[in-house]
Amino acid sequence: VWGPPDHGAQDTAWTWTEVPEMSVGRCGCRGRVMSDGRFPVLGGVASTGVGTSTSSCEELTLGENRHWEPLPPMHDTRMDFACAAVAGCIIVAGGINRQSAEVFD
Repeated sequence: VWGPPDHGAQDTAWTWTEVPEMSVGRCGCRGRVMSDGRFPVLGGVASTGVGTSTSSCEELTLGENRHWEPLPPMHDTRMDFACAAVAGCIIVAGGINRQSAEVFD
């Protein structure tokens, strides 16, 4: 997480802070910041697989107890797809060899 210095010091640089690891490494995934501060990461290719895309999803919750929580999987496996956070929902569409779209609310 890239964030401001503690206690809002104006003359101190922002810094990177580590957060817990995801349940699995991913490439070709998508993530979006939700209006309530959650950060879901969706699909991609899991590092435990052999190059096939996944439908799994998880979200990072920040605060005192930073942690990843599993989310329900998407209906289709997806990698390299369009993704947007709109009105508290996540919309995903397309991806490699995918024409479908779905909404998570």
